[in-house]
Amino acid sequence: MAAAGAKAWGETVRMFRPHEMAYRAIKRRIVLNELKPEEPLTELGLAHWLNCSQGPIREALLRLQQDGLVTRTPNRATTVTPLAPDEAAEILVLRRRIEMRGAERGAKQASDADRASLSAQVDAMRRIAGQGDEYRLIELDTEFHLAVFRLSGLQALEPILTRCILHSHRSKLWAPGNRRTLIETAERHDDILAALATRDGQHLAAVLDHHIDTIVDTRQTP
Repeated sequence: MAAAGAKAWGETVRMFRPHEMAYRAIKRRIVLNELKPEEPLTELGLAHWLNCSQGPIREALLRLQQDGLVTRTPNRATTVTPLAPDEAAEILVLRRRIEMRGAERGAKQASDADRASLSAQVDAMRRIAGQGDEYRLIELDTEFHLAVFRLSGLQALEPILTRCILHSHRSKLWAPGNRRTLIETAERHDDILAALATRDGQHLAAVLDHHIDTIVDTRQTP
């Protein structure tokens, strides 16, 4: 199923312009840890892989640097950023603070239309999880959390939260012993929907706190 998901994603990404296609394709491989931490990247090698010129690759790498996914230094090869456990922990602390603060402000702002839209997003996550498309599930998860956060009106914090969510996913996929299935990952968002329906900001914040604290599931298998 994962192969089918990757094929579908590849067909979708080819609809974009070359620089956007390059950005999305390289980003996907980094987030899924197909390109390993500290692995060197060259414009020529990436251009050969994507069958395009080096111009789109250069632009893509600049955007990936802004995302914190690659490190570029003058006169040296570009490398995939490392995954340091202490840095991952700090990112989660920051993510938790931003999302909880947003929940406290935004819970009462959610309309019936907002809740219906978020419910549809969770249904889409279930469908994608059933297809085994891990990366598309990550994209939908990100869209869901950002949609909840936007209810707060704290627009200046959204780019920071976006980056925190991105790196949270990357760290989760790198974590040893993670046992949660894609379906379980999708269904974890039901609790957030239920909390949002109460219009209680403190309750929604507590549910998000638990959700973020349990991103990695290290249950022991029998």
